[in-house]
Amino acid sequence: MRSWTSRRAALVLAGSLVLASPSVNGQAATSAREDRWRADLQLFAREFASRQLDFAKLYPADRFTAELQTIDRTLTQSTDANVMLSLMKLVASANVAHTLVRPPLVSFHRLPLTFFWFSDGLAVTAAAEEYREALGLRVEKIGKLTPVELEAAVAPYISHENDVWLHQQSPGQMVVSELLERLGQVDADGRVRLTLANPDGTTLVVRVAPGPALKPPAQISAADALNVPTALFRKHQDAYYWYEFLPGSKALYVQYNRCADDPKQPFSEFAKALFEFADSHAIERTVVDLRLNGGGNSTVIAPLINGLKSRSALRTRGRLYALIGRATFSSGLLAAINFRSDLHAILVGEPVGEKLNSYGEVRELTLPNSQVVVQYSTKFFHVAGNDDSQAYAPDVLVTRSLADALAGRDPVLDAALAHVVR
Repeated sequence: MRSWTSRRAALVLAGSLVLASPSVNGQAATSAREDRWRADLQLFAREFASRQLDFAKLYPADRFTAELQTIDRTLTQSTDANVMLSLMKLVASANVAHTLVRPPLVSFHRLPLTFFWFSDGLAVTAAAEEYREALGLRVEKIGKLTPVELEAAVAPYISHENDVWLHQQSPGQMVVSELLERLGQVDADGRVRLTLANPDGTTLVVRVAPGPALKPPAQISAADALNVPTALFRKHQDAYYWYEFLPGSKALYVQYNRCADDPKQPFSEFAKALFEFADSHAIERTVVDLRLNGGGNSTVIAPLINGLKSRSALRTRGRLYALIGRATFSSGLLAAINFRSDLHAILVGEPVGEKLNSYGEVRELTLPNSQVVVQYSTKFFHVAGNDDSQAYAPDVLVTRSLADALAGRDPVLDAALAHVVR
């Protein structure tokens, strides 16, 4: 029944777009650009409706059709970037984190800055050399809006199921010049007024120009510019997985960043080497860091789970910990669930950016003319029965402040190493 309903909805939507397209009787022919967009929109209406699981439930037909027709009618007045933003907003309206629109990277101009939400506010964590003075400072306003106000304004363009994932994703949209312009936060000369708080309580105002879309300027990290000591979890952030023994606490630290096999060393080989090391050393505590794990293939982690299951000394209550955070997502979340439910690990950190019961198993549809990628979900995961919790929470809640970051501290790992089961 679901597939028949989806096919029927797809035909209705595609048909409504055809009716909305201008005719050429006695009028000037539509531009080649508009024709290409209309072809993409009709393909999107037809294919997305039939491929996205529970489409009719997630996207009420009247509203979905009306939004598409509005995009179609305003093509002449809209820039390509604005059409893409409208598609992003339409798809994000279902509040399914895995279902989203991904425009080509060169579609937007971005402020050459990187923001991050710490427990005590939004701060600049990287910037182009021209804006070096902003590094490490807390953001008070972007344009006329506070960070909290701007996050609420960009939220409709971000596919998210809870505020945790919105907090993770919003900094990336807060620097998109076309979105800021749409929200009325760009000055007449194209620059954005950034108001920052200095450590002494004074205010610094920087007017930031967007970088070129094709080749944005390189950015310097606040950590490098301010000579911040490197926290352990930042040592090999780009690695798929790695481990290190911490002699002071006799702890084995394992960072699992991707649910995928590293071409240089399959995970099964990594796990074998890890346990060979663990079996030959006195390990009092094992900490598996999932804070940077955005997902992938859920089965890859099996050798680690099975190896810990067969070694009771490593998984005794109070000796096995998993670190989670807002970037723990998809298969990363499933890994955290495995650690808690199968191994009785203690979870430390922040809530994750996804509901327990949610859509996933994604596929992609590429619109051929615009090269916009539409990611859709094909499966619903009932991980926790009827539990519709907004976020999967840790056993021990620990956050990281801007002061922690600027000092190179990792209070989450520190809490896991110091935790005592009572």
